[in-house]
Amino acid sequence: MNTAPAASTRVRSLIKYTISIAVTVLFLYLAFRGTNFGELLASMRKANYWWMIPYFTALMVSHWLRAWRWRYMLEPVKPGISLRNLFSGVMVGYMMNNILPRAGELVRPYAIGKLEGIPKSAAFGTIVVERLIDTLSFIVLVAAIPLLYRGPLKESFPWLENTGIIVTIVTGVALTVLIVLMLRRNWTSALLTLVRKAVAPRLADKIERGVHSFLDGFIFLKRPDRFLAIFVLSVLVWALYAVMMYAAYYAFDLQALGFRSAVVVLAISSIGVAMPTPGGTGTYHVLTSQSLSRLYAVNATTALSYATVTHAVGFVGVTLIGLYYFLRDHIRVSEATAEGEKK
Repeated sequence: MNTAPAASTRVRSLIKYTISIAVTVLFLYLAFRGTNFGELLASMRKANYWWMIPYFTALMVSHWLRAWRWRYMLEPVKPGISLRNLFSGVMVGYMMNNILPRAGELVRPYAIGKLEGIPKSAAFGTIVVERLIDTLSFIVLVAAIPLLYRGPLKESFPWLENTGIIVTIVTGVALTVLIVLMLRRNWTSALLTLVRKAVAPRLADKIERGVHSFLDGFIFLKRPDRFLAIFVLSVLVWALYAVMMYAAYYAFDLQALGFRSAVVVLAISSIGVAMPTPGGTGTYHVLTSQSLSRLYAVNATTALSYATVTHAVGFVGVTLIGLYYFLRDHIRVSEATAEGEKK
């Protein structure tokens, strides 16, 4: 039995998670360096934690809407999928992201495939589209920042504009390529013919089935009657994120900053959430606290308290609910971990 591929996978996983841990530690250091922890704890004790209820409620409703949107994407693959099972997949995915960075994107198709008998490759295709939609939403938010904030944005975050441009280009190219390959299956087959010449027949057959199944996850793009529903649900998801951020303002007496500032903080902090750390740990803390302190002159300790509490509530709450569905739906740890290690 050839153990080389398995060993290679373990090495890649070890490298990936080592880098993730290093990035997390680095950003936690950047977030908390020079902090007077006595003052930080005092600030956290003074917070009105009742406002964490609407904060967390908005987060959970946004995840439910994600599951609903996912249903429209998967409809061509299998009509009438249980919304409950879709929500389970979403929550299990987020739970895994909190444990193993970015593993949730692979565990989600595993979970819904197990619950609904859907090909994992097709489910993964819809998740790729979902991430592209989220990225496009982020681009819109970044583009809107100059309309929402009139202060010295470039001086505070000089890298933000270039980041938005790079993300826009990469997302546009990726989306265009995937749509073309989905619509022009003959082009896809031609490319796969080249692959077939370079690998063993059995592996070539596996790759071909996987690619076509993956592209099946994009079939909903041929159904423009679903676009409006997906668009509306996407807007609602991100609107709830902004509501969530603003609700937490009241816990720290920051509501005078206004709702528009919550949208700006959301846009910048989303970069931290997207980075490959467990649940955005560290990266979220840095970008959220710096957005509040640099752009809106919020006391540094209060800003860090806000970032720490909101991250903790979301991280712990999502992990616990995801764990409930993980156990309730009998998703085996070994199988889910294997899915994460394949990334």
